Amino acid sequence: MAVRRFDQVELALLQEVLDSGTLSGIAGGKFTGQFEEAFAEAVGARHAVAMNSAMSVLHGAVMAAGAGAGDEVLCDPVCVFGAVAVMYNNAIPVFVDIDPVTWNMRPELIEEHITERTKAIIVTHVWGLPAEMDRITEIAEKRDLVVIEDCAHSLFATYKGKQTGTWGDIGSFSFQMSKQLALGDGGMAVTDDEELAKALALNAGAPTFKAVAHDLHWNYRMTEQTAAIGLVQLERARGYVEELIEIGGLYDAAVEGFPFVSLQRGPEEAVHTFHLWGATFRGETVGLSPDDLKRALQEENCKLGVGYTNMPAYKHPVIAQRLGYGKGCPLDCPLYGGSGNEYPDGLCPEAEYVLPRIMAASTFGPREFHEGNAERLRRALERVG
Repeated sequence: MAVRRFDQVELALLQEVLDSGTLSGIAGGKFTGQFEEAFAEAVGARHAVAMNSAMSVLHGAVMAAGAGAGDEVLCDPVCVFGAVAVMYNNAIPVFVDIDPVTWNMRPELIEEHITERTKAIIVTHVWGLPAEMDRITEIAEKRDLVVIEDCAHSLFATYKGKQTGTWGDIGSFSFQMSKQLALGDGGMAVTDDEELAKALALNAGAPTFKAVAHDLHWNYRMTEQTAAIGLVQLERARGYVEELIEIGGLYDAAVEGFPFVSLQRGPEEAVHTFHLWGATFRGETVGLSPDDLKRALQEENCKLGVGYTNMPAYKHPVIAQRLGYGKGCPLDCPLYGGSGNEYPDGLCPEAEYVLPRIMAASTFGPREFHEGNAERLRRALERVG
């Protein structure tokens, strides 16, 4: 049963934090460091840096990659968060289209988007399905680019036996409440590079930073309370993930035999950990629209979303309306002289096609609910098919 459990074990550690009178790692608390060490070991990385959110980690990663005013960072167009993190640092997000089945960045399209301004690539493992990281890192190494993996959805997911977050230079994990390791909020950066770890730690308010402002950095520190809960939940998270994979299988079985539904799946070497279960509704092949599916789902009381955001990242108002810091920044920063800041219709045709057709089911919750919901999904597809 994929139900998060919080109990006396967490309470005991929280009481220890309170009894210590030290609620911050920078003031001598011990739990943040312990959580960092345990998480690094769990995913197979040398270093981990805890922060207050995954957005903070992504921002810190863009900074550590050296991307700023006048620079470009390649992003995928399904999830907007990487692009926003790029804009935080006054750099330009440049979008690389996705594979229509996996919804992940297509490696074969990357090189045509690289310019002399490109500093990094942010790769999202959408909904827990790993991207083809061997191909992506090979390109990045050849072009001297930093690879940032957005693993917000993909805790313990593996590609060719190696965990997501450890293929590139920096991995970013989310502990927001909907994720496999849920702490209310929080994030973790992982890296094998000691210098990158130091750069990331400056934005986490590391003790080595002390009171001396050497550069512009942010205070994204995780609290001792969050880290204490994280130590316990990390031990339980693998069990959660195993249950999520089983629940994903229930929905796989529900859509079997409907040729107008294609599962979100990658190569055999990619182990999906199902932050969400997903598929693409290709109803136009049989004369159906997404609205037809939505009506059938409502009639069957099936709890499944259709359309996700319905738009690629570059159609979100923050990008489409060129919002930001004012005076043209970040998207029209006067220090930028490239054309990567142009986002016309049709920029990423596969993403524009897929996003309104995404079928999405939450995977946490009692197995009995998902068994019934999967059956309701099958009945809804029978209605339209």
